[in-house]
Amino acid sequence: MACSQVEAAPVVAGYLLLNPTNGPAKLKALADNADNIPINRIFLSFARPGMVYVPNSNTLEHVGLNYANTADFGFADLKAKITTLQSKGVEVFLSVGGWNYGCFPYLYTYYSVGGYGTTTPNYYKILENGGSLGACTEANMWCYTCEPKSEGTVLADFDIFPEPSNSSTWQAAQQYVTAQAGGSAPVFHPEIAPGSTWTDPVTKITNLVPGSNYFAKVNRDPYQDLVYLAKDLGLAGVDIDYEEMWHADYFRVGPSTGPWTSHQTVYKYAAIMRDVQLNIQAIKPSLMLATAASAAGGLSSNWWGGNLKNIWYYLYKWYPEVYNFMATGTNGGGVNVMTYDLSNNQQFHECPDDNTCSLSQQVNYYMKSYADNGMTAHVGYEIGIPAYPASDHDAAHQLPLTQTELSAILAVQGSKGGFFWELYKPAGTTANVDVTSAAQQICKAALGATTPRCSGVIPAADGSSPSSSATVTATSTSASSSTTAPTTTTTTTQGASCSVAAWSASATYQSGAQVSYNGRLYTAQWWSQNNIPTAGGPWTDKGACGTGPTATSTTPTATVTSTPGGCAGVSAWSTSASYSGGAKVSYNGFVYTAQWWTQGEAPGSGSVWTKGAACTASLRRRLYRMD
Repeated sequence: MACSQVEAAPVVAGYLLLNPTNGPAKLKALADNADNIPINRIFLSFARPGMVYVPNSNTLEHVGLNYANTADFGFADLKAKITTLQSKGVEVFLSVGGWNYGCFPYLYTYYSVGGYGTTTPNYYKILENGGSLGACTEANMWCYTCEPKSEGTVLADFDIFPEPSNSSTWQAAQQYVTAQAGGSAPVFHPEIAPGSTWTDPVTKITNLVPGSNYFAKVNRDPYQDLVYLAKDLGLAGVDIDYEEMWHADYFRVGPSTGPWTSHQTVYKYAAIMRDVQLNIQAIKPSLMLATAASAAGGLSSNWWGGNLKNIWYYLYKWYPEVYNFMATGTNGGGVNVMTYDLSNNQQFHECPDDNTCSLSQQVNYYMKSYADNGMTAHVGYEIGIPAYPASDHDAAHQLPLTQTELSAILAVQGSKGGFFWELYKPAGTTANVDVTSAAQQICKAALGATTPRCSGVIPAADGSSPSSSATVTATSTSASSSTTAPTTTTTTTQGASCSVAAWSASATYQSGAQVSYNGRLYTAQWWSQNNIPTAGGPWTDKGACGTGPTATSTTPTATVTSTPGGCAGVSAWSTSASYSGGAKVSYNGFVYTAQWWTQGEAPGSGSVWTKGAACTASLRRRLYRMD
């Protein structure tokens, strides 16, 4: 099937990470407010690459989406929400893969993190958790390079993209890839099969490959089943988030000192996408296909390891039918470039050059590499604190999305639309742009400032209010606390005298509330928190300070809590409380710190909580800070 080269209309998309705790509630809030959210596409994430779905079975049992613990694993509820969203103009895609569902702990440790000497950016994880590369085993999760030790991950939490050799469409995809290969001859590796025992011929180490071999037992092709599932759910599209860095590093070709080629990874990825494409054409021809691509994926030069550089460049060069099927025309869901998790640490040469080091400079540089090579692609934004470099190791070189950086990216990329990670990830600090503000600005730049949905908000998981990096709003009933009286302030903002309080990212505002910001007076049109006044949406500009009515604002001061039972000064974690990034709780005798907004996720059960020291009697914390 030939596809048109016409680029699709701009899309403003957000990823939604699902889990049984509050995934259904988040999706319900979005569906209930679908005609008033500042996005027109949602990527539901993540399904396992080795999924099994039998047509018309109407169950998510072997999909690995972790959506709900019901008899059908949430199929009926998910389909109902998809129907509601799409009836109100929000396309829904199902995303497969992601970081954990593409990370092979053994191979990533030995060939990506530890394969280039002891001074690579993430080698500190090996030193801290095992002491040396040789000490990394499955017992210590191969020294916790895929996920930190605090996550408590086991092999079952990971997966890889399989090569389903018995599938006729996979065989057709392999033949296609081999016939048009532009580099070294393709060599596929079905022996590295999910759920099987595999011995590395280089190190002679035997290990269990992450993932399930259920698809092989029942003789199914997961990429075909993805399309069947999309058809039965009524999805607008599917998305392949391929992040198998271990594959590129293990199968690299070139001199021992580098640089290398990663042609074998190009071939594997091309075969996956071709398999999906063939099944779309046969099963649901209207289905769109999207993919998440690496920032360096559009560069043409050989690479020095550790990422997926030039994968999409060679895909476009050797397999343009596959690339264009995703990027343009009626099936074009987009090549979505993950221009986030960038760093300015020049010790590891992480800027493209010495003069291209800010977040916006790097984002625009990488997007330009795609455009210069004739490759249609969409820009990505990451809300809040980046996952890399790690906050507890190299926070100084993180490049979060601030308003200045967002504006600089939008100035170049805005009219083309884009996507962001993630719909319920908080800003982390007041200096960073929150999800509603970012979505509104991206939406207005791409769809037009007067587009109604672009002034909407991302609702909280209970649908009651916009999500934000709000501070703790509830504490355990076992805690005792004393609160000093709130104060009333008159502030001077950006050099202009204003008799109303300055806007605060952590404060909440009701309809009619007034604030000063950058020397101007703003009035809230509806409930708001952490929405920058200049971003529009809930705020109306009432002119320069002093020209409108005055108002005062109460500012809650610090609340100090004390929790009985061994953690004085730190409240016990509560399943009903909501916590923002930086909040501390006590749990099972230890202090945990929230990395972003969370509710109902027990410390130690997921990535949101970082485990700290054992409880002491001297710890204190501030529940509210609005200065």
